[in-house]
Amino acid sequence: MEAKICGIKDERTLNYILNHNYSPKFIGFICNYKKSKRYIKFNYLKKLIDTNKKNTNFVAVLVKPDKKFLEKIKYLKFDYYQLYNVSPKKTKDIKKRYKKKIITALTIESKFDVKKYNQYTNISDIILFDSKGYEKSESFNHDLIKKVTRKIKIMLAGNI
Repeated sequence: MEAKICGIKDERTLNYILNHNYSPKFIGFICNYKKSKRYIKFNYLKKLIDTNKKNTNFVAVLVKPDKKFLEKIKYLKFDYYQLYNVSPKKTKDIKKRYKKKIITALTIESKFDVKKYNQYTNISDIILFDSKGYEKSESFNHDLIKKVTRKIKIMLAGNI
């Protein structure tokens, strides 16, 4: 099992995680969603992630990122872009243009939300099933994803 800790916003916590005997495979940083209490301003983010990542992948968590913001972060040490509310076409364009691995985040409330993952299986590296709560860390009914085929690597989030 691989884990992702998301919403890191200070150096002390980041160093603790990176130096832990069981550090996670992924660390996420909330880059452009200002409603989140875990949002981190660009100038501080730039300094914070300029560190030895060791064997951890850094993830830029992005909600509907525009081209201007993507250009701003393209040289930062991110291994993955985790995209919320981005169409399959735009996801494909972002992956090609910025040469990053993609985690497509789908917010789940019903079985119809789950089915959207099929649109991303040939584009994304990982599909993340999350709640509709975004910054509130709400839960969702995990039974809804039981029938998801394992054609692609998946992750779970949302108050698990």
